[in-house]
Amino acid sequence: MDGILLLYKEKGPTSFKAIEQVKKQFKINKIGHTGTLDPMAEGLLVVLLGSATKIADYVDDTKEYEMQIQFGAATDTDDAMGKEINTLPVPADLADKINAKIADFTGKIMQIPPAYSAIKKDGKKLYELARAGKEVKPEPRAVDIFSIEVLEVIDTTARLRVACSSGTYMRSLARDLAEAVNTCGHLSYLKRTRIGKFSSDNALTLSAIEDLQKHIISINDTLYNVKEAQISAPEQLMLKNGIALKNRFGFKPGEVIKAVFDGKVLAMCTVEGSVLKINRGIEI
Repeated sequence: MDGILLLYKEKGPTSFKAIEQVKKQFKINKIGHTGTLDPMAEGLLVVLLGSATKIADYVDDTKEYEMQIQFGAATDTDDAMGKEINTLPVPADLADKINAKIADFTGKIMQIPPAYSAIKKDGKKLYELARAGKEVKPEPRAVDIFSIEVLEVIDTTARLRVACSSGTYMRSLARDLAEAVNTCGHLSYLKRTRIGKFSSDNALTLSAIEDLQKHIISINDTLYNVKEAQISAPEQLMLKNGIALKNRFGFKPGEVIKAVFDGKVLAMCTVEGSVLKINRGIEI
């Protein structure tokens, strides 16, 4: 069983636990996903099944979220699951201040991840160090926030829609935006609504899935963002034997290509000179 499943993760379980439930219920040998959701978050989880576990690096992983920020209270985890560590007054003109600062958080920015995150330092995850009482100072990372839309500001809360690159932390955005408007704050709600072209509107909760096969999206359709080389029967035999293909397709040097035969993505290739060099076999 190869392809992806659009799973709606409900609040509570970790992403790992959510896909492990899929694995157990449908007896899947290999399983993965394209991006973690925190336990308090809900929404779209793209689950990789079988040979699709090999394409995680090639999937369009731009993401969209709906988030809510609670201003006036900071937590150690930067979300509602953490311990309150600070409170500050919230500006009366909160909506105006937010709108004035949004531009500072769009485009390519440097973002400091939360101390409680799965990023590793010296072989250990930061949240493990933080829970052990050790001082954690995450290094700033470059992220790309494509757009921020203010949906609603009521009293001391704000709802936003954010489109961003993979690796962007909504908890950090909540914390930093609160600081930018001269108060403190944390992420109080998060829903992932989109990964690439796939929407949470088309995702199913685990309890709603009866016939898994009916809901699987093929690897080829998942890699809609990658250029395609429709190869011949002799060429597919060459790929199976690890032989690079001639670039008879006119692709440019450096381009990443999916080699497709009979609807299946046999391999991911890179154009090097006059050939398509195999990066990774997929459905060979």
